[in-house]
Amino acid sequence: MMLTLAWMRVAFTFITELAKSTVAVVRAVLGPTARLRPAIVAVPLDVRSQAGTVLFANMVTLTPGTTSLDVSADGRTLYVHMLDAPDREAAVADMKSSLESRVQEVLP
Repeated sequence: MMLTLAWMRVAFTFITELAKSTVAVVRAVLGPTARLRPAIVAVPLDVRSQAGTVLFANMVTLTPGTTSLDVSADGRTLYVHMLDAPDREAAVADMKSSLESRVQEVLP
């Protein structure tokens, strides 16, 4: 029962992030492109299982404006391309506090 609830929280968080990212990408596309600051960011991973890493990386890729590029050889860093990342640290913190934290609840 608790695991089912945790998976429901993962789905809800993903849908919420999906909606927020969709709005941000639409604004970016319709606005002046000179303002965009694309970046490749290194996201330190707290999730340790391969399944958890795959789930997190896939959720990042499925969220508009971000694409998972690679996982470091030691499995501790996910490299992500972002369409617009004016504050890289805030972007990484947001991914970790929303998507990764939920993934850890179901696939540590």
